[in-house]
Amino acid sequence: MTEIPTKPAKATTTTVEVTNFVGARRNLVDAMAYDFLERGCSARTVAAAATPAFGRDQVIEYLAALTLRESAKKAVSEAGLASIVDTSVSGIDAPREALVVISGNAEETADFATVPQRLRQALRDFAITVTVRAGEHDDVTDDLVDSLLLEGEQVRLVKLEPRK
Repeated sequence: MTEIPTKPAKATTTTVEVTNFVGARRNLVDAMAYDFLERGCSARTVAAAATPAFGRDQVIEYLAALTLRESAKKAVSEAGLASIVDTSVSGIDAPREALVVISGNAEETADFATVPQRLRQALRDFAITVTVRAGEHDDVTDDLVDSLLLEGEQVRLVKLEPRK
């Protein structure tokens, strides 16, 4: 049985410790991304190092989402869409998705209505497509995804499966 201390070992409060914990957690997630993306550590190595704090599968899924985001970011840049399209990752907590959003202004962007099609083409060259975020809609169509993109909503990036 664990004994509950009546007073913390050092002078502190719950608020201070929560702030410290959240900051340390964010630093760990950033360090995992740095080790994986910048230092070239394998996902398996990063997951093994982070296992005391996060589950192996959680880390592997997060790093896979980072990889997908990086590929999409390159596709967006090469297509000349970087000024109006942003890529991101939802984070280490579930659902751990790579996301894309049109952040440009319709009034300031020529051919704004064609951005979703241009984005799809750019992503297709990198074997990536877009769809709605998990569990948001029952009937997913390209028109639905395009309208969400044009409304400034985030949509999910998905790696295309090769044809068999």
